[in-house]
Amino acid sequence: MQFPRKVMTTKELYEECGIPKSFLRQMAHVEGQKCALKKPGGRKFYFDTDKLGRQMEKYAVR
Repeated sequence: MQFPRKVMTTKELYEECGIPKSFLRQMAHVEGQKCALKKPGGRKFYFDTDKLGRQMEKYAVR
């Protein structure tokens, strides 16, 4: 999957790419994941879109 930017927030991924917010929240809370991070004291999750794309392929139903 191609993303517009290298790093995007949950809201940007939802609005621009149509990925459901609930799915992104689940991906951010998977134990051992490396694609989502939160700045100290912040509320937003920031996703590395390259790593998110690989993780989405890993969890895709085939």
